[in-house]
Amino acid sequence: MPENLKIKVVLIHNIVSPYRIPVFEGLSKHPLIDLTVFYCAKTHKIRQWEVSDSDKYRYRFLSGLTIEFREIIYHINFEIIPILLKKEFDIIIIGGCSDFTTQAAFILSKAVNKPVVLWSEGIDKPQGRLGRIMSPVINYFIKHSDAIIVPGTRSENYHITAGAAKNKIFIAPNIVDNEFFITHSARFRQDREHIKKEMNIPGKKIIIYMGRLTKKKGVDHLIHAFHAISSRIPEVFLIIVGDGPLCTELQDMCKDLHLYHVLFTGWIDGIEKVKYYSIADVFTLPTLSDLCPLVINEAMCCRLPVVTTTAAGCAVNMVFDGENGFIVKPEESKGLGEAIIKIIQDPKLCDGMGERSLTIIREKFNQETCVEGFVSAIKYSINNNSRY
Repeated sequence: MPENLKIKVVLIHNIVSPYRIPVFEGLSKHPLIDLTVFYCAKTHKIRQWEVSDSDKYRYRFLSGLTIEFREIIYHINFEIIPILLKKEFDIIIIGGCSDFTTQAAFILSKAVNKPVVLWSEGIDKPQGRLGRIMSPVINYFIKHSDAIIVPGTRSENYHITAGAAKNKIFIAPNIVDNEFFITHSARFRQDREHIKKEMNIPGKKIIIYMGRLTKKKGVDHLIHAFHAISSRIPEVFLIIVGDGPLCTELQDMCKDLHLYHVLFTGWIDGIEKVKYYSIADVFTLPTLSDLCPLVINEAMCCRLPVVTTTAAGCAVNMVFDGENGFIVKPEESKGLGEAIIKIIQDPKLCDGMGERSLTIIREKFNQETCVEGFVSAIKYSINNNSRY
């Protein structure tokens, strides 16, 4: 391909997600890339975040149907077929391969001899009945994609196990809008004691959880851990930010355990979310199953130590024991509680871990490193495609 021409990239993504916009904006301003993002839908029923516009990258919504049943989401967008048959692109990136739209895009790209890159966060074999049905399809895509973009080491290892060649895998770490969280958090942190007073929790050591209130997030284990923590540190306070089907059950659990220093905020977003991060002393994600939870990025941008579990796919690349937090086993409330106590009992350790979190984000989980991973995968696919 002539070096003076931009590479025309089609990227298919499920919905508009706040944490993907910095990726697309970064790709769009890269001198080699001419990007168009096609969304299968605007949002999903379980997502409460605000769908925001951006004029810093080109995108459009595909007409079609989205089937949502419990945790199963399936996109059918026949419009992608004539778009790809026009061949007005050099390469296609598909975000996953578990619905009709991305599967059709993969097959059509191969049919018209265009390279296709799989963007995947998978960290383990698909689970459940549907997972077993989809497993052969997913493995086929992994083996036959021209390149694969993954967010970290654990995902890289899974894709190699599933049949991908190591040289075809490129790491593009997941990112959030770092400057948004860093800038606003710095402002709130200067006034954190005043904010605590306004919330009627002055002088408290604050543990914060941020995320959906579902079984797989392990919040019940956090509540049991907090029960043990509060018996040793009276000034501790737990803030649970988020909503979900287990909200009432978790609130009842706190009442049964006589835990009165717990605040359930419900769903919040934007600046208000940053404010809660900024008054906290430690962030915890006691997840039982998570690919790459972006709340870890957010918390680290806000200078927080992180305590999470080995079930968080990104933990191995983001949280370093004793440096910026601790990684514990899932479903072990005692280990979770002990890790949190180590941090909140030692202000010097807590501050040092928070600063280390911010350094890791700035050095490794920024727009530049993410875009570099995408561009490397694109170049590799173009250079190794016979058409070029």
